[in-house]
Amino acid sequence: MYSEADGALWHGRIDDNDNHAHFRNFQVVQVVDAEGELTERFDVGILGYAVDRGVYLNQGRVGTKQGPDAIRTKFGNLPLIHNLSIADFGNVTTEEKFVENVQHEYAELIDKTNDYAKFHLLIGGGHDISYAHFKGLKALYPEQSIGVINIDAHFDLRDSEYGTSGTGFKQILDEDADAGYLVLGLQEAGNTQHLFEVAEQYDVKYVLAEDIDYDTTDEIIQSFIEQYDIIMLTLCLDVIDSAFAPGVSAPCSFGLTPHQVERLIRAVLSYGKTRHLSIAEMNPEYDIDGRTAKLVGHIMFFAVHRNPSIL
Repeated sequence: MYSEADGALWHGRIDDNDNHAHFRNFQVVQVVDAEGELTERFDVGILGYAVDRGVYLNQGRVGTKQGPDAIRTKFGNLPLIHNLSIADFGNVTTEEKFVENVQHEYAELIDKTNDYAKFHLLIGGGHDISYAHFKGLKALYPEQSIGVINIDAHFDLRDSEYGTSGTGFKQILDEDADAGYLVLGLQEAGNTQHLFEVAEQYDVKYVLAEDIDYDTTDEIIQSFIEQYDIIMLTLCLDVIDSAFAPGVSAPCSFGLTPHQVERLIRAVLSYGKTRHLSIAEMNPEYDIDGRTAKLVGHIMFFAVHRNPSIL
């Protein structure tokens, strides 16, 4: 079910109402009805996946359906750089028992809004956003190969009779024989032996969290990206150490730092094959002083303001 964004979420400190050099993001955001006729083009588009049913089905901590709106309030108060234009295309949510229909709806909105922003921030919500993200890209690029890069502590290669926040990447690989999958920041303690066996079966590439700072990581990223026409980039916030990101569905010990995650995102975006970044598992129910939501806002800030696809 689609809903237009709540404009009241976009608020913050006002230093000046006229000089854009003093502006923050909330002062330029335009709320756009994505179900209506789209005409105006923007530098940045935001689309929320306000869904935590997939997390529930994956036996995780629910609450991520409030994630997109919590993120908006923090991103909105960050400084506007380069006088970028920003559109908020709203949220999808669901009261249904399963997530397949809302994933399909979200994929259609990715397809519809694609031409109306240079770069898209897809904010969740559970990591079942990953499958919706991929389906949206397949609609946009049906004849092009897609490589999936997931910055995540988990493979999310589970089997299930229905989609969950833990099945998305296996669904992708089962449906598209040409797709590839690379996981950055994987935790050995966060995945069963069976999942490592599934990863080997599907030729999944990965870099463990403990190895993420070695020079070979950049070489692995480059080698992977060069094999594909389009790169789907998705971030699961549980890859970040819980000291920095307590407000997630599955908090992580021994996780990455925010600086490591930002560097990985910047490395992927530098190749110019990525126009959509999805961010999953923001859970305000377990956040502390808005710490995780603010962290996501900063990740979005760097993804936008250091992005060659926009500037």
